[in-house]
Amino acid sequence: MIEIVCDNCERTFEVSDEHAGGKVECPMCGDVNRVPAKPAPGEAASSDRVAPARGELPPDEGPEQEICVVRPAMFRAHPFRFLLVLILALGGFALCIAASWSEEGRVPSWLAWPGVIIGIAGVIWWAGWWLAAHLWIKLSITNKRTVRHEGIIRRHSTEVLHDHVRSVDIQQGFIQRLLKVGYIGIDSAGQDDIEIEIKDIPGPYEVKKLIDRYRAM
Repeated sequence: MIEIVCDNCERTFEVSDEHAGGKVECPMCGDVNRVPAKPAPGEAASSDRVAPARGELPPDEGPEQEICVVRPAMFRAHPFRFLLVLILALGGFALCIAASWSEEGRVPSWLAWPGVIIGIAGVIWWAGWWLAAHLWIKLSITNKRTVRHEGIIRRHSTEVLHDHVRSVDIQQGFIQRLLKVGYIGIDSAGQDDIEIEIKDIPGPYEVKKLIDRYRAM
């Protein structure tokens, strides 16, 4: 049996040896975890291991350390939507104040309630967007793997070991290039399609350089 500590709930469970090198779901939280491969006979005891090339970091040695956490951008990814939300929130409350304190009927008093409704709608829109961008999705990069986390209460994660990365795809429109934000897709050697996808990532080329630093290029 192989003992695994879940990446999500950090509980320990066991799987049979036949799952070595594959993926299994945690029986407690349902998160997908990678099962370490069994070493070949005599590999653990052998001292004739090939040293990594100069500048190459051995990803399977030493403790795992979190290098960077990246979350989707708001203003840089959608500047016009951000300005619209800001105008709704501030403009709605400004209309309410103007209608409540206007002298000589310059601004009809009945516009106070519509202003409140518009302002609250803008605040709710901004709060929901902020939760989705900062708490719902994040990309975590360690010295061994890249993990995409999704969800707040019930979480789901997808991971790709740096050794298994086949390609890193970056897509940017014209405005996204100016604001240095874009889409990242990570293709794993063990999958037919892109395994990790995340939009609106700030500095996508810097993220790619960080992943390439730990890949077996």
